[in-house]
Amino acid sequence: MRASKLLLIVIALSFLNTGFTQTWQSINKIGSFETSPNRSFQINPYTNDMWLIQDTKIAVIENDGTIRNFADSELGPLWPGDNLQFAFTPSDIFYNINVYGFHSFTGYNSSLIDAGLENYDNISSNGDTIYISFFDGLLFKKWYNGTLQTYNKYYPEIDAKNTFLYGSDGNSFVSQYIESTNTSVHLMSDPEYLWCLFNDTKFSRHTDTFYVGSTQGISFAYNYDFLDTITPNNTFNMPSANVLEMEFDADDSLWAVFGDVNGDAFALAKLEGDTWTNIYDASNSPIIFSSFFGLEIDTLGNLWAADFNYLHTLLTPNSPGWLSLLENEKAISFSVSPNPSADFITVKSESIIDMIEIVDLQGRKVLSTDYHSFNPIVNVVDLKKGSYFIKVFSGNTVEFEQFVKE
Repeated sequence: MRASKLLLIVIALSFLNTGFTQTWQSINKIGSFETSPNRSFQINPYTNDMWLIQDTKIAVIENDGTIRNFADSELGPLWPGDNLQFAFTPSDIFYNINVYGFHSFTGYNSSLIDAGLENYDNISSNGDTIYISFFDGLLFKKWYNGTLQTYNKYYPEIDAKNTFLYGSDGNSFVSQYIESTNTSVHLMSDPEYLWCLFNDTKFSRHTDTFYVGSTQGISFAYNYDFLDTITPNNTFNMPSANVLEMEFDADDSLWAVFGDVNGDAFALAKLEGDTWTNIYDASNSPIIFSSFFGLEIDTLGNLWAADFNYLHTLLTPNSPGWLSLLENEKAISFSVSPNPSADFITVKSESIIDMIEIVDLQGRKVLSTDYHSFNPIVNVVDLKKGSYFIKVFSGNTVEFEQFVKE
């Protein structure tokens, strides 16, 4: 296990103010903090520790800003595609991997609980209880009070809170599970249920209301009764009907990540009453949506968004104190001129620039060129008119700037 403080050179920071309506702070994942969340990005709701999870390594940013990295030596043999997932209870941390089964990781010490929990699908938690569902058997398992119990129902995904348990196929059906009789009640016949492909299921933070985000909007239920929908037809400014992910802030306001017709993330927004506000996309945030991995909101209401290269957060009075310890200047000092430009731009820098990428407002890469020089000239003649972001790479550091193609 390796630990380091954020004040060291393990990260590079940039305040990305240009063109943005609010101040974002972006932490670059370099050096020993090199883990990008290609499995999941999760916040432990009991500690506010942030976990960036790959199949072969994990990084956690503790709530005091300490970064810790874990790999095979701490977790056991890991390799790509092994479906490493974590779940949290008030006092413990658990993980499961396909080949080596179910483990506790409390105190960052791995302890095998059951090596037989292979070929599983998902792991989730409800207070002190852990649920594990499986690909190839009509069953799920529950870990509670030191004991594993088996239930003969097939739910690839399980969402449980307090006394409520919803089982789903991760695709289009949702059921109520009744533990006392080991039976299911399908809920798709409810008139307020959106019968379509869904992307995310989640309880609200402070209530037992259950939400289903889908390609046609959001359905929500209480006590296994779907009450209503949230769609572009009954709300204002909804970026799209395709809801990829949902989170709830400290006030229980709903935030959602939206996808385009191809299912690619392009925006996130907050629902206030019947209107979507705080809409962030590539035009007013530093998030690279083409490599977006997840949205999380901690218990203080701080919003965190992860893409392949950065962990981004909106700066608020509730932002963690360790963020203020970081340098507020760009790790790469550079300027872009002329801006706007119709044909060529010069990127003037005090550091050697290794590569330049240009991305559009949807986060799509439209140009990439290697340079290895101080003041490279970039040909933008073939770009369509509009706003773009230029990404400047120097060593292990990446910085952003916005420019306009005339």
